[in-house]
Amino acid sequence: MLILWVLLGSVVGISAMVAVNAWLGLYTPAKLDSLDDAIARLDTDSVGFEAGEGEMAPDGRSALVSDATQPRLAMLVARGSDFVIRYLEPGIVKSVATEGSEIALKLNDFTFAPARLAFETPEQARKWAGRLETLQG
Repeated sequence: MLILWVLLGSVVGISAMVAVNAWLGLYTPAKLDSLDDAIARLDTDSVGFEAGEGEMAPDGRSALVSDATQPRLAMLVARGSDFVIRYLEPGIVKSVATEGSEIALKLNDFTFAPARLAFETPEQARKWAGRLETLQG
């Protein structure tokens, strides 16, 4: 019975901390300001990354940027208050599916949860999905 009270108290305590942070405005979800912001993050993360063509989600929560020197793509995805960056090379993409102007992406990387990448138009989503499909296998 004591363990039940401890678990209940933990849930209530953590919920209260999350609520206070939200109420005080201490938590702000990650958001890119522009494609240049995404490229700057990639340059900081991987010295020597030469950005080619890129596309940012309309809500600033994700971006895809091609590498001008190698057959790979860089992907930034907002997770909480920061971004997760992955460099997608041949063999890393497990599955790609387009749904309107979004791409549902799964990687052969158990540490990366499936992502949904948004684009302005379905044409852009299909174009980038095609590029991601070349990295499957």
